[in-house]
Amino acid sequence: MKRVLDHTLRGYGQMLAANNRFTGVCVLIGLFILSVEAALMSLGGALLVSALALRRAKNDAVLQTGLVSVNGALLGALWLLFPQLPLWAQAVATALGCAALVFFFVPVIERMHEKKSPYVLFSLPYAATAWAVLTALIFFGVHDAELTRGWRALLVADYEKAEKHFLNTEVRTDMAEAYRCAGLGWSLYRRGDQTGAQTAFARVLTLKIGVADAYDGLGWSRFRQSRFDDATLAFRRAVALDSFFADSWDGLGWCAMQAGKPEEARRHFTTAVLCAPFFADAFSGLGTTLPEGPLQSRCFAWSRFLEGNLGLTAQFTSSRVLLCWIWFFIGILWHSRTSALVALVAVGLCFLGSLWLPAFGDPAFALNIVVLTLALGGHYLRLNLKSAVWMMLVAVVFAFLWEPLTEGLLRLALLPLSLPFNAGLLGSVAFFGWLHRRGFRDERIPTDWAASTPAEVREFVARRDKPKRADSTPPQTTSLQLPAEVDLKIDAE
Repeated sequence: MKRVLDHTLRGYGQMLAANNRFTGVCVLIGLFILSVEAALMSLGGALLVSALALRRAKNDAVLQTGLVSVNGALLGALWLLFPQLPLWAQAVATALGCAALVFFFVPVIERMHEKKSPYVLFSLPYAATAWAVLTALIFFGVHDAELTRGWRALLVADYEKAEKHFLNTEVRTDMAEAYRCAGLGWSLYRRGDQTGAQTAFARVLTLKIGVADAYDGLGWSRFRQSRFDDATLAFRRAVALDSFFADSWDGLGWCAMQAGKPEEARRHFTTAVLCAPFFADAFSGLGTTLPEGPLQSRCFAWSRFLEGNLGLTAQFTSSRVLLCWIWFFIGILWHSRTSALVALVAVGLCFLGSLWLPAFGDPAFALNIVVLTLALGGHYLRLNLKSAVWMMLVAVVFAFLWEPLTEGLLRLALLPLSLPFNAGLLGSVAFFGWLHRRGFRDERIPTDWAASTPAEVREFVARRDKPKRADSTPPQTTSLQLPAEVDLKIDAE
């Protein structure tokens, strides 16, 4: 059990390209803050993969890197992207997926480790297994790809397209039907069809399944019709289901303002700001409840700044997500200050890049880029101008490919998941390996970086470069001293 736990924690550390148990603990804490259910499912997947891999592998040397357990952890956390799937389906899919992953991929990973291959599968087994599991769920009617496409279109504000996808969705579970109706209601609400939206939201209530999005949408639809008491009831039900639902706290604040209760409204707006620190409408509402003065002016100014620079999806970033990221950063910092610096630079690159290309603002894409730069800049490449330019080039290329790649995979009912990270990692290894074979400047570190820390990599580089510096020094002239008893006479014959 001790070895299973050790491999599991190292697997969580490898989510951030760090073979470190404390980093794994930080990642796990962040996941529990984000979602207790998702963290438990992820932990179950990681433990199951670690236990099965101990039986499948010839020795546990390959497991000590955490590169097997990380795939089980990611597979268990996959369902954060598919909340419409019932819990039993998530558990069965995770268990069967972990068993298949160990059976097919552990021998391959072990063989590559024995051969000291510079190529690392990393999370490719997770991506392949996740696609297989999702395809199986669609085949058995538990999941419909149209539902995923509809929510994707809703997030990018393509409401007409979202409505078509939701109407074409065929589901067999009440949970999926609840999310379908909630999505359909929001697409109709954004298009101004309040009657149709309320009908769709009311359908969710008849299913007796708690979906906070549906109650939130019903509340705003009734608010727009000036039915403030009914809207308040809907908003209260939404925050009872999800206490961090900032949009419903904001709705309660505006309902209290309409009822002439500014103190109550201020409490609701403050809660909304605490739940979503970048929510422009909540800051605007909070400003209306404050007396005239510098604090009110700052609230309005900050609200205008957020509204002008962030989309709705970014504004709704929950404080739970921010706390999760903070714990991730603590784990990276504990592993290596170099990796922490690389992570900060990568996050800054994604933030600035979002002003140019929308793909950089997609959390899924940004996470791929951050972990890719951690793997390359923190382990595999020397940090210099050449490697920095290379990583920026890779990020820009995948930013252009992200949208068509996502659309293409959505037609197959799939998502890119960790594909950009793995493609960028393997492509970088191949490119710098080609430079090395051609005799160009050696930027490649021929060591098992996945099992090493940056300090160990730097020590390896120092040991490797020391003989080169010794060879570059001019040879010294030395005289050959022979023992006196050696007879140097040459036979005349």
